[in-house]
Amino acid sequence: MAFRAFWRSEKLLVGIILVCFLGSCLFSVYSLSQSDHTLDQVIGPFALPKVDLKKRLALHRTAQPKVLLKHGTSLLKHNKTVKSPEKIEEKNPVFVPHVGLIADSQQQKQNENIEELNVVEDDSNSKQGFVPRVGFDSQQINDGKADVPSAFEEKDLAPPNYNLHVFYYPWYGNPKQNGKYLHWNHNLIPHWNKQEAKKWPTGRHQPPDDVGANFYPSLGAYSSSDPAVIEHHMQQMRYAGIGVFAVSWYPQEQADNEGQPSDSLIPALMDAAQKYSLKVAFHIEPYEGRTDWSLQHSVRYIVDTYGTHPAFYRHTRNGKNLPLFYVYDSYNLPAKDWRNLLSPSGSHTIRNTAYDAIFLGLLVELKHKNEILQGGFDGFYTYFATNGFTYGSSFSNWKTLKQFADQNKMMFVPSIGPGYVDTRVRPWNGRNTRKRLNGKYYNDAFQAAFDVTPEIISVTSFNEWHEGTQVEMAVPKKVGEYAYNDYTPNSPEFYLQLTRNWSEKFKNLQ
Repeated sequence: MAFRAFWRSEKLLVGIILVCFLGSCLFSVYSLSQSDHTLDQVIGPFALPKVDLKKRLALHRTAQPKVLLKHGTSLLKHNKTVKSPEKIEEKNPVFVPHVGLIADSQQQKQNENIEELNVVEDDSNSKQGFVPRVGFDSQQINDGKADVPSAFEEKDLAPPNYNLHVFYYPWYGNPKQNGKYLHWNHNLIPHWNKQEAKKWPTGRHQPPDDVGANFYPSLGAYSSSDPAVIEHHMQQMRYAGIGVFAVSWYPQEQADNEGQPSDSLIPALMDAAQKYSLKVAFHIEPYEGRTDWSLQHSVRYIVDTYGTHPAFYRHTRNGKNLPLFYVYDSYNLPAKDWRNLLSPSGSHTIRNTAYDAIFLGLLVELKHKNEILQGGFDGFYTYFATNGFTYGSSFSNWKTLKQFADQNKMMFVPSIGPGYVDTRVRPWNGRNTRKRLNGKYYNDAFQAAFDVTPEIISVTSFNEWHEGTQVEMAVPKKVGEYAYNDYTPNSPEFYLQLTRNWSEKFKNLQ
């Protein structure tokens, strides 16, 4: 009896201890939910790398809070306090996008050298008059009314170079075509550091005069679904000698946070491309729920829906003529997942099937080259148009990357651009501005790509206006005290002309 009584008391004691422990856990969870810390902050170093990289890069493709200015307040007015590039450079903090992107003193020194180069824009011809071409009316340009410039004539178009690709964004909209503005009214992306974010303005741009870009398009705040705009874009690309445009793609009913579903635009883009002997590749974005399984479904959908269209791009490699896909943010999935899809022995492989293709992963950090190789990709591209911003986008690393690609029978597709500036959507990011220097930056980028004799060169971008990498035609525009950047003393098609020159040289090398 004494033993049974003791046993019952022991069980009671254990029960009391368990209740206290569970109560303590529940109280801790409640306290955490009431604190200022997010789950990601609590997880800290145990978080997946993709979470940290997205935060650090702060790309506009990721989810961002939508904060509005007071009604009727224009960001053009809000920007009065920051008038010159010099002031921006003084005010902005050093932007280190991700630990490991600038991994050593040599890379840091390269950034410092680039910064010195960017301090003073080459203004040797700054006093020359602006000479509009291609049918522009100078009065329209000065009034900011050049909505649809005259088309290029057929005799002005250059032969397409199908090994010269350009990244293309069909995500813009306006009230006339879409019922509202899309992307031109981009919100200001906050700095990932909450204390630093408080130093910078928030809100949304208010088109058509106030757009989320440091340059102003010759077509105005256009809609990507406007047939006239599509026509002009095709003409501009053919004038530049571009052969392939890689369209930013989301599955049906999906889009980035600033736009609307655009898969329905693909048929119109492909029909227009065919008319101008252009080809369309697909730049697959990190859409919601993208996995190796969902990507298999996406590839099957793209090939089944568009694969028979004459403008659908295929690239011949190792005796096979296959579709080519750029996979943005490929590092979001581990190599073992990609291997299930891209390895011939993968559990749901598409190799040696009707849906086989050439897949290019995005190389940002040095470690990504091995992850891309292990994942079964056919090659990699670098995307960013900012020399020194990432390991992949740094010209000085391209020789090593090309050697790695050759040794492993992979493709290395360097990405080059005319410059970079995104302070109209990331006002704190002046550190990463790369000034155009009247075409010198673009020419140097092309030459750096030529030096590694790539099979394909990709241009970032045709019309990513938010990041100032566009080669699309831009015009001078001033609204109140704010003046947009432009291509003066050169004409609106200046960067199309430079692209055309390099396209011809590239074709002669092949």
